[in-house]
Formats: sequence, structure tokens, C-alpha cells
Amino acid sequence: MSLVSIKQEATPITVENSYSPANGNGEHFDSDVSEAEDVDFNWDEYLEETGANAAPHTSFKHVETSLQSSFQPGMKLEVANKSSPDTYWVATIITTCGQLLLLRYCGYEDDRRADFWCDVMTADLHPVGWCTQNNKVLMPPEGSTIREKHTNWSEFLIQELTFSRTAPANLLEGPLRGKNSVDLITVNSLIELQDCLNPFQYWIIRVRKNVGGRLRLCYVGLEDTKTRDLWLFYLDCRLRPVGWCHENKFKMEPPAGKRT
Repeated sequence: MSLVSIKQEATPITVENSYSPANGNGEHFDSDVSEAEDVDFNWDEYLEETGANAAPHTSFKHVETSLQSSFQPGMKLEVANKSSPDTYWVATIITTCGQLLLLRYCGYEDDRRADFWCDVMTADLHPVGWCTQNNKVLMPPEGSTIREKHTNWSEFLIQELTFSRTAPANLLEGPLRGKNSVDLITVNSLIELQDCLNPFQYWIIRVRKNVGGRLRLCYVGLEDTKTRDLWLFYLDCRLRPVGWCHENKFKMEPPAGKRT
């Protein structure tokens, strides 16, 4: 079960004197040590000088997962026609890349020649049904083969949209527009954390910082003791949304050694 049910701009990572292991065990760090200054580091030069090889991208599947959009291939939405921006047509999401969507107009089936990219933050995109609610015209783009194949566009869309998945309205409108899951985890958000020794025990933790999905966390009740903070990636299997522990009848209790 993912931490958030729906998928901030990435900020530069400041080098800190903190122990943040790659295995995700969330070891503590000593916050009394002064922070180091930012240092420019060139990976290409380092690899060449040391003769080392970079780890393959396939070793970091969790990062690739974190970059996935909340939009899924196959979802349908309404998009403004480029040649006539006052009119719209239904399109299908083919693939995503961050906040970019590769779209294909309904009616093109497997024809990829007219596929186009758009930015969900700037493009004129709306959930299916928006045109009807706002008295906008739904018509195929000019020059498309859809106009030749189908004369009754309304009937065609009814058939096309039956049993289809539509893009959620909250991903196209309002404060959540274009946001990925990692962006929704803000400072002071509360999460339930599984105990590292007892898998049936959880406790509430608070987010102190979110660095591209790398979360600095503190146990609720120990906020004044920063030396007990820990770092975890937001997709870590030990993290659960608040309420999950109660729903699944697990024990909610501070971990041993952290009880005041």
C-alpha cells in the first residue's frame, strides 16, 4: 500500500554531516556537528580518475517510481484543439514523463503520427465532461482522419468513453494539478512508521524536511531531540498513512528506547 493515494519542485540537496544509509534503515545522525559547506562535485571526473563504473539506472527503481505521474496510460481527458483553441476533443494518455503527457486524439486508434506532448501545468486540459458543463464545442481537430471516418461525433464519443478510465478532475484542476505523490508530503505531515524490530507495532512520525522524496522524520513526542531524527525514502515499505495501524488492528506504541 502506497503512502499517498494520488502520485515541490526539486530542491538542491545540501551536504550535511548526517548519516543517511542507502539501505533505508533510517539510522540516527548527530545534529550537533556543524553543517559542511556545499562542494561542487563532478561525477564524470571522479569516475575517470578512479577508474570506477557508475551504478546502472536499474539499481534505483524506487527513484524511477517516484518520478511517475499520477496520470496513467489509457486515461482520457479533454484537450483544446491546436488549430482552433475554442474547440476541444477527447484524447487518450499514451505515456507520461513527469508533468508531461503524450496524448493521442480519440479516433486515431493505433496511429501514432499525430501523437503530441503537452505540459499538464500549462496546457488547456480538462476532465471528460467539462465541455458539456461549460457549453464548449467538442469536435475533432481540423485535418484529422476522424472527420472522414465518423460523421456522428457524439455517438462515436459515447462508444469510445464507455467503460473507459477518465483522468481525475483533481489532477487537472485546483491545487493538486500536475503534482506527483512526493510533492504532497509537506513539512509537518504525519505518517505511521513500522517498528524496525516489531513489524506489528507502529508509531506516529512527523516530516521535518522533504528533499525530493527523501524524508527527514522525527518521532511524535521527541520533536525537541533532533539527534533521534531519521531519514527514509517516501516509498519505504515501513511507512503507512495515518489510520492504517488502527484499521489493520496493529499496536500503536513508541519504539523501545524512544519512550520518554
